[in-house]
Amino acid sequence: MSLAIERRAARERALGLLYEAEAKGLAGSEVLADLPVSADDFAVALVNAVDEHREQIDELLGRFAQGWTLARMPALDRAALRMGTAELLTRDDVPTGVVLSEVVELASRFSTDGSGRFVNGLLARIAREVRPGTSVEAAAPPQEALPPLEPKVDGLVIDLDGVIRYWDEAHTAASEAALGLPAGALYDAAFGEGRLTRVVDGRLSFEGWCEELGRVLADKHGTSAEDAAQVWAEQTWRLDLDVLDLVAEVREQVPVALLSNASSALVADLELSGITDAFDAIVGSAEIGVAKPAPAAFRAAAEAIGLPTERCAFVDDNAENIEGAKSVGMQALQFTGVDELRRFLADLQLVR
Repeated sequence: MSLAIERRAARERALGLLYEAEAKGLAGSEVLADLPVSADDFAVALVNAVDEHREQIDELLGRFAQGWTLARMPALDRAALRMGTAELLTRDDVPTGVVLSEVVELASRFSTDGSGRFVNGLLARIAREVRPGTSVEAAAPPQEALPPLEPKVDGLVIDLDGVIRYWDEAHTAASEAALGLPAGALYDAAFGEGRLTRVVDGRLSFEGWCEELGRVLADKHGTSAEDAAQVWAEQTWRLDLDVLDLVAEVREQVPVALLSNASSALVADLELSGITDAFDAIVGSAEIGVAKPAPAAFRAAAEAIGLPTERCAFVDDNAENIEGAKSVGMQALQFTGVDELRRFLADLQLVR
């Protein structure tokens, strides 16, 4: 058996042991000690490396996992990422590309549909820091040349929330519990009395929104206004990486504008998630002073990529916004899932 095959089997064994350790609330070394038959030396080394470098590993994962927290990751993804980071840190004899490809393959095989892509992106960012100057790009196999696409529109305008970004409701519920608030109190305070309208049209800044929400909750429930404001400011979210991949494909053909009914924190949020470069233009309602479904919002997004509205396609999860886009001549899809989105974009010759 070749060394490559042996190590592939060892990584799979180590991943299983790390997953078991987390499920049982044990250190990896404790799981190793209970094994009736010792694991391969390479598997043991990886498990022990995760134990020994756990603090550094989790700091790296927390810092580079844009829009995610360790606690929100699928458990098997978390184990794979810790194992891959440990190997990057401790096994200089293993090429970076080998580490990434092996760990990504395991995550793709044993975890969720999007795990391979997620693990690859995160480990690549970590590798650039812990192994500076080394390539983290896997060599792509040669492909037969395909005929060029012939797009039926000249640009795409796409929504953010409900299409690309999803807010972490579990985090919000946990924050309410920590503050002694009844369920739904944060949303009631944030969206009540016309506050959301003032936020998305720019009359109320994000900072002002947080402060106002804090005062409302303090008056109504007796909680700390400062703590409530901070909780709202520190909301978390996840990104749909499959949709972002489609956006990247579309940008190979035509420009893409992000159009979001969002607070003044939009750009800062995108920077936190590391996706400001995923679009050719970013148009936030608070910045332009008008929100979807007003025609002016769609015109502003089209103008940001240098196009008339009738030459743009539009994607949003809100039916009212879809009608607004159609009223200015856009071809529009109400988003319900990535598969339907791909079909819509393929029909427009924007992706294959």
